[in-house]
Amino acid sequence: MIKYEISLKDIDFNYFHFTKKKNIISIEEKGLLPKKSFHAQSLEVTKKVFFVEGLDNLLILFDCWINICEKYPLIPGFFNIGTKIKGKNIFSKLFIKAYFKWIEFNKLHKFVSYKYFDRFLKKYILLNIDVKEGLDFSFDDMDQIKAKGYDKYFLMKAGYSLKYSNLDSIKMDKWNLHTFSNHGVDSKKIKLCYINGSYNMLDIIKYALANSKLDVENICPVLWGYLKTRKIL
Repeated sequence: MIKYEISLKDIDFNYFHFTKKKNIISIEEKGLLPKKSFHAQSLEVTKKVFFVEGLDNLLILFDCWINICEKYPLIPGFFNIGTKIKGKNIFSKLFIKAYFKWIEFNKLHKFVSYKYFDRFLKKYILLNIDVKEGLDFSFDDMDQIKAKGYDKYFLMKAGYSLKYSNLDSIKMDKWNLHTFSNHGVDSKKIKLCYINGSYNMLDIIKYALANSKLDVENICPVLWGYLKTRKIL
């Protein structure tokens, strides 16, 4: 696979997708295939390839990821049930609000989410993908989760944030872009990212943090909390 050296222009521009290291051989042969992620089976309607624009938006996506993991039910199956009943009636709203309130004080959820992100940083790599608006995706395409009509309260508790998400629109945000439905990315348009000779995701994050134009502590408080706990900052 062609190598791509991260530089300052990537803080705001270019498109990035991350995947497990073990997927490299398959991606070299088949490219990135559209799919639904494991955690989005009950949320997404069609298969797509997800990506972000610029490394600042990668940091925002990681903030959302850890936030979601902190709230993800530890009992198998509860998440899928929650996505189907959430906000349907007064009882379900009260139940879900009580759940969100409970996990604010449940340290186990945060512990599990941090361990999950620890593993993510070790097992995943970053890819630069050459996708074009109009050909591979559209900024006007809808976010299928926002389009489900959930209350803003639930969307914010489930990972979205008014600091980086437009919840008055069902359009995609730049930290949560995707290709057209059932549209993949050819292997010839994919490059393996590195910085200072390292392909390690943590090193790329450190570079993004050092050069970010975001007020990361304010915009990405969940990611910031993880980084402080792990003494990365």
